[in-house]
Amino acid sequence: MPNSEITGPVRPPKQALYATVAMVVLAAITTVGVAAYFTRTPDPWTWRGLVALATIPFSLLCAGLLWRAPTRENAGAALLVVVFSLVRIGLPAEWTSATYVLLAITAACAAPVVWAARTLPP
Repeated sequence: MPNSEITGPVRPPKQALYATVAMVVLAAITTVGVAAYFTRTPDPWTWRGLVALATIPFSLLCAGLLWRAPTRENAGAALLVVVFSLVRIGLPAEWTSATYVLLAITAACAAPVVWAARTLPP
């Protein structure tokens, strides 16, 4: 059977796979953070809580897009979600040690997304 007749699932490029995993990890860590924030804070319905809540479905949406259609545009959208998730840290005068942990985790999740945005085809 010639190669042109063999069909099967097309695997996404390695960059898209890593970016997809990074977006799922971002959503999972944000979910844990939101749960901790909601149990610890007496009034969790602030703009920070809403930004974190919005980050979760958008991260999962971008992960699905990167998995099904690995393009530079979808990686760029995922990068926008990562940057949007950083809005919740506030101004530098309000930062705590937890803020630095959040920045480090977000930077680790952003690295594969940046790689995908730079190398995937348009």
